Amino acid sequence: MFFKDIPGKADEKEFLLTSINEERIPHAQLFLGRRGTGQLALALAYSSYILCQNKTDGDSCGTCPACIKSHKYIHPDIHFSFPVIKKDGKQRKDTTSVDFLPEWRSALGANPYMDVNSWLHNLQASNEQANINVKECNDIIQKLGLKTFESNYKILIMWMPEYLRNEGNRLLKLIEEPTDNTIIILVAEKQEEILNTVLSRTQLLKVTPFTDTEITQYLENTFHLATKDAEQLCGLADGNMNMAVQLARNESINYRDALLDWLRASYQMEPIALGKLINDMAKWGRENQKHFLEYGLHFFREFIFTTLTNKESQKLNQEEKESMKKLGSLLNIDKMESIVLVINDCISAISRNANPKILFLTESLRIGRIMRTAKAGDKLFYT
Repeated sequence: MFFKDIPGKADEKEFLLTSINEERIPHAQLFLGRRGTGQLALALAYSSYILCQNKTDGDSCGTCPACIKSHKYIHPDIHFSFPVIKKDGKQRKDTTSVDFLPEWRSALGANPYMDVNSWLHNLQASNEQANINVKECNDIIQKLGLKTFESNYKILIMWMPEYLRNEGNRLLKLIEEPTDNTIIILVAEKQEEILNTVLSRTQLLKVTPFTDTEITQYLENTFHLATKDAEQLCGLADGNMNMAVQLARNESINYRDALLDWLRASYQMEPIALGKLINDMAKWGRENQKHFLEYGLHFFREFIFTTLTNKESQKLNQEEKESMKKLGSLLNIDKMESIVLVINDCISAISRNANPKILFLTESLRIGRIMRTAKAGDKLFYT
């Protein structure tokens, strides 16, 4: 991973590069940022730069033997630890990150901004609970106790240390007093879920969210989207690069049109049209269905904001604003809030693997009832 491939993050990059160039690399660091802010990508680029044998001005060269391996995530001196589930043919207590390294490398190559839900979806984890277990901790202690294979440093990148839970106590001595030339990088999203004893032994680097401009330009350059389409996805992503990437890969679904079609069919309650629409939505797959519903929340959030403040939304494009105007004569604030609650229920049900046809039919009936009842200005109670 190159630093140059990560949009923005000028302050974070400068801090990391300075620590390397001035030979002041902390032995234990915590890269902390909310979901989709690129802290894992920064850790990967940072590790590549540390081990690069021919550093360029502000980035790894990409051509030396160390870079060739680190950029493919196969360098023997870069160790990975991350939440896993039970591996087929093994007991859960014996399953570690090593068992999923091929899947991990493939996932990083496809999207270094992924979140834990995306990762577990790749593993087809269903409702299995992921964690970083005792054996993993013991293996980490053993690996970092060995000499380096090829480089001056050995590096551990632990992604989502929140999943350590109390097992993190096993690593306290290693984090506080690591073996020579050892660098430990914890990459996290929720500081409050990490043991305080672990936090106190690391140097914190706060990673800020991506700006709308950075996400828009990334989508344009990486997925060759038109600016209008990139801006629409950017508004929905709300600083989350992982969400933006996932939406761009499923850009064949026009969420604005799909939402309007759903509202229209629910309101008119024409059986044939509604049935066809629900069948189409059921074929999208769970992740696309969640993205569609999250777009619905985004749209109604901006709709409510505009209605209450009489200010133009900065997160909707012109087509979405025109759609708002058309719906304005039909929906009041109470109806919008009630529909938002329905959409939230849908997201929760899909996360629990609800049958999409039954779910969307049921919720379409509820939305239709909300839209057809209560005159403008009447108080509508959602049940």
